[in-house]
Amino acid sequence: MMEPGNTALSNGSHIRTMVRQLLPGVVLPGVIYLVVSRGAPVMVALLAASSVPLIDALSRLARGRAPTPVSLLFLFVACVSGTLAVVFHSPMFILAKGAAVSAGMGLAFGLSGLFGRPLTRTLALRLSAEHREARAHLAERWGHPRAHTVFRVLSLGWGILLLLSAGQQVLVALTMSPGAVMLLEGPVRTVITGLGVVISVLYVRRMQQLHPDLHLVPALVRVPA
Repeated sequence: MMEPGNTALSNGSHIRTMVRQLLPGVVLPGVIYLVVSRGAPVMVALLAASSVPLIDALSRLARGRAPTPVSLLFLFVACVSGTLAVVFHSPMFILAKGAAVSAGMGLAFGLSGLFGRPLTRTLALRLSAEHREARAHLAERWGHPRAHTVFRVLSLGWGILLLLSAGQQVLVALTMSPGAVMLLEGPVRTVITGLGVVISVLYVRRMQQLHPDLHLVPALVRVPA
């Protein structure tokens, strides 16, 4: 069993890693837009700000690491939105990119929960265990109907939250300047995501307390001495 000190160090390391991964996507688009827009048209500044996924992919390759599927997805979306913006001479394709991603993810999560194939369970399995055997063990543990219901509720909740976020992003894109959109989109999205994570954790912990046999939260699972 891991000692408390090692656990704290591990948790601190995970938090620092998450901050390093999330910070560029939150800060860089706005900073790049502000710098480039001083000497270039709005469209050029927006295209430069949209290059963050490309920068991330190149930095990973330079360190000998393959880009993650999520980073490749964001790179693809950035390329499509940038191309459409240039072809149709409309910055709205770039400004509404975040709303389109949020809406697509919201529909995916919502429909997965509605049809009994919750994406939250799939993501939890991949994030909670690195090896196939461990994932199979967790899948068996979480195969209980009550646990399945918890994951369905989580998927539906995330679907609703992401769709509401998409609506907020559309409203911002239509009513605010491109610079304000670039500056606010990342931080606001981070706050909304953080709120969703907190609510999800509180809900899962509550269900774990009501039904200890679910073993949904690793921290609440007793390890034999």
